[in-house]
Amino acid sequence: MNQEYFTKFSDMAKKAQEPLKAMAELNVRTLQGFTYLKPEELTSIKKPEELVHKQIEVAISNGHKALDYMQKSFEIFEKVMFSVVQDSKINIKK
Repeated sequence: MNQEYFTKFSDMAKKAQEPLKAMAELNVRTLQGFTYLKPEELTSIKKPEELVHKQIEVAISNGHKALDYMQKSFEIFEKVMFSVVQDSKINIKK
């Protein structure tokens, strides 16, 4: 009985680690993908309008990346919830 319990617990722990690992990888990729104004770009600006234009471009770009992040994180969450529902159905039938 103890061996069966540990086997089930080990399987459950492995399943729990997969989405956490996927979310961590997604977080790192998203943060590395964000754009920002570099000091070299700031020195080449001659007019205040150029600065505002560059800031808006960066904000829009990062906004799109944030939306992509949300979509991918919900996909990961959806997979986890689907797996939980499937496991629950199997356990109920037993």
